[in-house]
Amino acid sequence: MTRAVDWPGRGPTWLAVPALVAVLVGVLVLAEFSSRARLSRELSEAGTQTVATSVQVEVAPGKGSPLIAAVRVEFLTTSGERVQTVLDNFDDDRQGMPEGVHVPAAGTRYAMPLSIKYRRSDPSVVLASVDVDAWLADERTPRTGQGLIGGGAVGVLAAMVLLTVGARRRGLAWWQWYSEAPAPRDT
Repeated sequence: MTRAVDWPGRGPTWLAVPALVAVLVGVLVLAEFSSRARLSRELSEAGTQTVATSVQVEVAPGKGSPLIAAVRVEFLTTSGERVQTVLDNFDDDRQGMPEGVHVPAAGTRYAMPLSIKYRRSDPSVVLASVDVDAWLADERTPRTGQGLIGGGAVGVLAAMVLLTVGARRRGLAWWQWYSEAPAPRDT
């Protein structure tokens, strides 16, 4: 004689867990997007535009292929101060570069002459003008984040309804479904 435990809430729970993960990923996508958009908007409206005098791309090892670790720029501010800094946010445009520090190849995203925008009060805050324009025009990322949050919320609500209906069917009060395990049954 074997004893099996019937856990009717297992199916809805397996629905709720990935749904909660989708909500969390959606929130992270929107948080990252809003910080990028806020900085891009600030530099677009109040930043100073100039051309970098030197650009170097640092390529680090990554899974499968190398990844850009940093884009280092050097430029002169309007007051004549020479600033060396790293771009705040950058897109991965390695174009088959090997690991190490390189001057970007002609025709790549960060090739010379690189137009940049910097914050007047803190010249170390720098973005490439092409990134500022791309991030201000980005409408796909917020829709993706909102879709993940909405889809995940629907999944969580569906799991809650299924769990509640199953608990009521078994005779548990609506608040007892999570604390009382069902009795073992003989098979």
